[in-house]
Amino acid sequence: MENYASFESLDLGTTKPTSIPQETINVVISTENLTGPYGKAFVNETYRVNPLRAEQVKLTAEEVQSYAHYLMTKRVEAINNDCPDFRKLKVLYIPSWIQYCLAMVGKLVKRDIGLVIMPEMEDPSTMTFEEALAISEKIGAFEDDLQIVKDAMPRGLEGNEDVMSTALVADYVRAIKPVQHVASTYVTAFLGMKLKEEVAFQALYRVQYDDLEYVSSVLTATKGIY
Repeated sequence: MENYASFESLDLGTTKPTSIPQETINVVISTENLTGPYGKAFVNETYRVNPLRAEQVKLTAEEVQSYAHYLMTKRVEAINNDCPDFRKLKVLYIPSWIQYCLAMVGKLVKRDIGLVIMPEMEDPSTMTFEEALAISEKIGAFEDDLQIVKDAMPRGLEGNEDVMSTALVADYVRAIKPVQHVASTYVTAFLGMKLKEEVAFQALYRVQYDDLEYVSSVLTATKGIY
């Protein structure tokens, strides 16, 4: 019978473990995959809940999509301390689902495994604040009818751990560790979050959830996000 007791107490005087330099993983956000269907569904919902006002306001799906793109661009700029017009954003009306997604995105520091996860935009919006404000006013017209908030741009720089440690790999949502709630994976799919250096880091993402096609089909049909 093996006896390992003497080996388990072996101490050759080597140094204690030390931390290694942190590695940065860049997660690239693309708002094309689901914001298009979301924009259409949002506009359809305005006509359902208040058809008269919707006909007056004439909000389009393209405007909703472009506006979501603008807001996420500003969020990523703020996280990188590169958003000089951040104070202006407090006057904007933001659909609650979009605000939730904005709040989930941020810098994530995982000191226990030596990782820093940072968001970046694949194709930053070129929309001006004035253009965004005009769309905001159209959305704000439905403040009493739909889930819409004002002065709601997140101020903290930290990202949600579950969302920022998930990404789309081979069109599936994958995570570094199991998420606490599956809603985190919906945000990842909605924002098209992919690893900038997929070959280098995809091996870290071992926990697999739904595929992008399925999330896209069910998320925008869910009335609760409007």
